[in-house]
Amino acid sequence: MVASPSRAQTEPEPPPVSEPDPELVFLLDGIDVRGNDRTADHVIRRVLPFEIGAPLDVDDERLEQARWQLLGTGFFDSVELSIERGRERGRVVLVVDVRERNTVLLEEIALGVSEGLNGERSYGGDIYVGSTLSETNLFGTGTSLQGSFVLSMLQQGLRLRFHEPRFAGTPFALTIGAFFLNAREVYGDEDVLVTPIAPVDPEGPFGPEEVRYALVRYHRGGGWIGTGLSLDPENRINVSYQLEVVDVLSRPDAASERRGSEIVPIDFALHDGTSFVSTLTLGFAHDERDDPGLTRRGRLITLRGDLASRLLGGDYDFFRAQALWREWIALPGWEHSLRTTLFVGAALGDAPVFYRFYAADLSDLVPSRMLELNLDRRTPPNLLGTAIAELRFAQLGARVDVEYTFLIVRPNDAVRALFGFVDVGLYALADTDMFTRPIPGYPISVPIDLTFDVGIRLDTSVGVFQLAFSTLVGFVSL
Repeated sequence: MVASPSRAQTEPEPPPVSEPDPELVFLLDGIDVRGNDRTADHVIRRVLPFEIGAPLDVDDERLEQARWQLLGTGFFDSVELSIERGRERGRVVLVVDVRERNTVLLEEIALGVSEGLNGERSYGGDIYVGSTLSETNLFGTGTSLQGSFVLSMLQQGLRLRFHEPRFAGTPFALTIGAFFLNAREVYGDEDVLVTPIAPVDPEGPFGPEEVRYALVRYHRGGGWIGTGLSLDPENRINVSYQLEVVDVLSRPDAASERRGSEIVPIDFALHDGTSFVSTLTLGFAHDERDDPGLTRRGRLITLRGDLASRLLGGDYDFFRAQALWREWIALPGWEHSLRTTLFVGAALGDAPVFYRFYAADLSDLVPSRMLELNLDRRTPPNLLGTAIAELRFAQLGARVDVEYTFLIVRPNDAVRALFGFVDVGLYALADTDMFTRPIPGYPISVPIDLTFDVGIRLDTSVGVFQLAFSTLVGFVSL
C-alpha cells in the first residue's frame, strides 16, 4: 500500500483540490493498492507501466491494458483502476482495487479405463487416473509451482514445473521443470505382423507372428530450463532448452501392418536401446483474452518451434513447428459467445514418436494424451470413411473448429458460472510421403475427418472444470 506522507501539524492545510479534469495531464503522486490480502504489493505494481512523479493522462490506454493484464494473471476476480487527488494541485494517486481469488487450482483431471495397453494379443482394460495441481501465486509472490501425474498399473508419469515471472528483479522469467514417464506406445490396428526379439515358445518355430497391434515399452525422463520476456502487455517471447533420455525396454525386432490395400513396415520412430533428445525451443504468444479461464472475447496466437540436433548433444535431428490461432467473439449480451480455432503443425526429420501429432490430441472423440502418454489404443471413429483411419500419429497435423458457448447458471455463492458448449470441426493427419503416394483402398484418400464435442464448463474457486461427452460417442462402433 502506498500512503501519502504525513504533514507536520504546523504546516498550513493545502488549499482544496478539485477532482481531476479528464482533459488535463497530472503528475502521478503515488500508487495505492487495495484489497490484496495475500498478493504482495510489488507483484501488482510491477505490472503497472507508470512511474511515480511522471505525467499521467487519465485517458491513457495503458490504464485499461494494465487492468486486463492484472486480470490475466489469474490472481484476481476483479480489478478496478481509479484516480484520486494527490497531496497538491495537479497531482493524483492511482488506486488499484483488487478482489483476490483462490490460486490453488486443479487444472486437469483424467479418469477412465484404457484398452489394449497390456499386451499385443489382448484388449484388456486398465484403470488410469491423472491430475494437475497448481499454486499460481505461491505465498503471494507471483511464483507458480505445478505438479502433474498419471497413474495406472501399466503407465505412470510425473512432471514438476517452477515458474518465476520476474527472476531476481529482472524483466526476464525463469522456468525450470523435470519429468519421468513409464510409457507404452501402440502401433497398427488388428492386421499386424511382428517379429519378436526372441520366440514366445523356445521349442516352436521362430518367425513373424500375427497380433492385434505392436507394442513398445520405454522409459523417458529429463528436464528443461527456460526464460521469457514480455514485449508489451499482449506479446511475449520464450526460449528454453530440454534434455531427455529415452530407454526402450522392449519392442519387436520388426513389424508390418496393412494400410489400405497394402502391407507396409511399421516405423517405431524410436532408436533402439538408450538415446538422448536435446531440444531448443523458441515460442511467441499474442494474448488479448479478457479471461484466460473462461474467455468471452479476445484473441490468442501462439507460435512454437522445436529444434533437436546431434550438434546439441542428442541422437535425433528434427524440427517441429506449431501455430495456433483462436478468436473469441462475444455475441449480443454476455451470456453466449463464439470461438474459432485454427491449428497447424509439422514435425520434419527424425522426430521421436511422442513429438509427432496424434489423432487423440486432434479429435475430441477419444481421450487426449496426458503428459504425452497415450492412454488408450483405440482410434477415433472414421466418420467420413477416409484414409485417416490408418493413422494414429503423423508428421503433419491440423485442426479447424467452431465452438458455441452459452451461459447456464449465472455467478452465485456456489459457483462463479456454469457454461454449456458445442464444438464441431475437422482435423487432418498426414506423413510427408503421402502427398506423392496416398494410402490406397479408400474412396477418399485425403486423411481428414470430423470431430465434435458437447459438454459443460464449471468455473469454481479451485479452477475451471470441463465435462465433455464426445468420448462416449467415440467408443461406439459406427
